[in-house]
Amino acid sequence: MAESKSGSGVTELSRAVGLHKSTVHRLLGTLMRRGYVEKELETENYRLGIKLLMLGSSILDRIDLRNIARPYIQELSKKTKEVVHIAILDEDEAVYIDKVESPDHSIRMYSQVGKRAPLHCTAVGKVLLAALKDEEAEKILRQKGMPRFTKSTITDMQQMKEELSTIRKQGYGFDEIEHEEGMRCVAAPIYDRSGKVIASISISGPIIYVTHFRMPELTDELLKTAKEISYQLGYTGK
Repeated sequence: MAESKSGSGVTELSRAVGLHKSTVHRLLGTLMRRGYVEKELETENYRLGIKLLMLGSSILDRIDLRNIARPYIQELSKKTKEVVHIAILDEDEAVYIDKVESPDHSIRMYSQVGKRAPLHCTAVGKVLLAALKDEEAEKILRQKGMPRFTKSTITDMQQMKEELSTIRKQGYGFDEIEHEEGMRCVAAPIYDRSGKVIASISISGPIIYVTHFRMPELTDELLKTAKEISYQLGYTGK
């Protein structure tokens, strides 16, 4: 159901889970009564209920990083007037664990809390990849692939290696309209007390607002915030 924006029918769900339709119907009834599933009246399809959002929120609230970083990313978004994300690495993808929207822009991005994103074409993803050893990053990229999302997406392994090397040297990375058309992003690593990169933080927005002219200023503010959050997590390095 999570994978279908328009909901799923009983027949479809029965086929997916390998159970008889009557059994699936009974299970859905139980889930509906408990608030985990909702039924659309027009299509009679089933979709995830609001109760799951509460469960997801309780899990996210247990992540110290999110609690510590929240006031800092709110302040960063307020100061830059752009969207700010925090993402973590989960196997071969980035997962957004927090997001602060810009109140000034009507354009909404693909991202949302809990959503997964590719590593090779997002700034948060490339920063997370850059924290890994070359062979580990390459293994992930070869297994997952580097599909093209826009004409600017990096799909060549050697070029990606060079990109990751640059990120390691300068301490931040960019998404130059590589994942979503018309969107630009800069990201930086967040460290824990052991010096390990545990997340990445980014500023994103439409290219009409996140211009090349603004990038030095936005990058500077981003790096300050990343350093403050890392310090709060016990990191005392550079």
